[in-house]
Amino acid sequence: MIKKHKNNFILISLFLCIIIFIFLPINLCPPLLRYASIFSISDSNSNNNLSESNSTEKRATLSYDKIIGRDGLYHYRVLFWVPKEVTKFIPYADTGVITDVSFHGPIEKWSVEETNITSSNEKLVFIFVPKTFVYLYGKGFEKVIHLKYM
Repeated sequence: MIKKHKNNFILISLFLCIIIFIFLPINLCPPLLRYASIFSISDSNSNNNLSESNSTEKRATLSYDKIIGRDGLYHYRVLFWVPKEVTKFIPYADTGVITDVSFHGPIEKWSVEETNITSSNEKLVFIFVPKTFVYLYGKGFEKVIHLKYM
C-alpha cells in the first residue's frame, strides 16, 4: 500500500516539475525565449540576407512598437512611411525567415493597417506582427520584416 502511494507521489512530482520548469516558462515568460538561440526560426542562409529590403522602404523613426489591444494583450507593430496615394501593401520577410509560426499564417496574410498620421506627402502604416513570431525570432525581428507597396 505504501509502495503504491510512493509511486503515485513520484509520478505526480515528476508531472509538477515538468509543468513548473518547462510549460510555465514557455507560456508565461516568452520574452526570455527571444535570447535562446535554440528557438531561432531562421535558417543559416537568412544571416546573409539581413540587409535585403525594398530600396524605397522608409521606416518610421521608431521602427516598431508594442500596444495593448482591445483584448488587453500586447500587440507588436512594425511601422513604415509610404506615399499617401498608395493603397496596396504587400508585407514580406528576408529570404529564409520562417513567418508561418501561428494561426495568423505566413507574413503575406498579416494585417497591414493605415493610420491617420501624415507627414507632407506620406502616411504612416504598420504591419501587425504575431507575438509568436516576435518571441521565437527574438531581438531584431523588425529588421527582417519589410513592406512593398503599389
